[in-house]
Amino acid sequence: MRREFSLFKSSLRSIHNWILLAGATFGLGVYFPTWLYGCATVVLSGMPHLILNVLLIGLAVQQLRRSRSPVLDIPPEDRWLGSSLILGALGIFYLYYPALTPQSLSCMIILIGGVLSYQGWQFLRKQWLAIALLIASLHPNLIRIARHLWHFAFSPEALSKWMAWGGGGLLKAIGQPVSVEEQYVVLPAGVVEVAQGCDGFEMAFVMLLTAIILGIAFRVRSRQMTALIVIGITLALVLNVCRIAVMVLAAVYWGKDAFEFWHGTVGGQIFSGILFTIYYYATQPLLNAQKSQSC
Repeated sequence: MRREFSLFKSSLRSIHNWILLAGATFGLGVYFPTWLYGCATVVLSGMPHLILNVLLIGLAVQQLRRSRSPVLDIPPEDRWLGSSLILGALGIFYLYYPALTPQSLSCMIILIGGVLSYQGWQFLRKQWLAIALLIASLHPNLIRIARHLWHFAFSPEALSKWMAWGGGGLLKAIGQPVSVEEQYVVLPAGVVEVAQGCDGFEMAFVMLLTAIILGIAFRVRSRQMTALIVIGITLALVLNVCRIAVMVLAAVYWGKDAFEFWHGTVGGQIFSGILFTIYYYATQPLLNAQKSQSC
């Protein structure tokens, strides 16, 4: 114990190690409680966000264990760049506290700076996937970030309008006298709005992450990874169109209780179960082909 303490004491003679200690203190002492609370309270399609973050961390650790690298001599410019990033991140935290996104951004920059300072640019370039997974795990509400990026590229109602159009088309196909106006599905007996919470974005995002996690776990190639993502998002949106049609029929014809059932947790879990079942069988040929290649 005395030897470890003396080593720790001697390591603090370097200004770089003091900066690393400051970054680690911020990450563990200040941001970690905020991160843990956010991950535990944010729910993503009925699942605590914490499960997703733990999966991302586990995949990052798996990637690091697959290709262990010895600690090399770190160029001084890498150390100084890493230390500068950590100090800049601490400045961002101080200026924008207590906003959540600047805190998570600061922790992400500290992680990159710590890796540069302790392992160097060569390690960062070699282990970019593991570092990217760790960076993604540092935000307790990834769906919020994805929503902001979507709204940056498209109008907030764009997906709702597409889902209303798809749901209306499905209802027309089964003989319903339906029309669609913007994000509203109109029937003679009533009108149903497809709000942002029902536009299928969250489920498509879950399938995107599922495809990425599967692709990394099975070590598939980029072409197969793209196929996993396209299949997942397509199935999510198609199943959401079916759910929209069912909820419109429930709201207009079957009564409030039926609508609340299909709109609520139970109805959502039924469609999620159907979605993941279809996705499992749809992706088996890709994953089995990868297994046979690995063997």
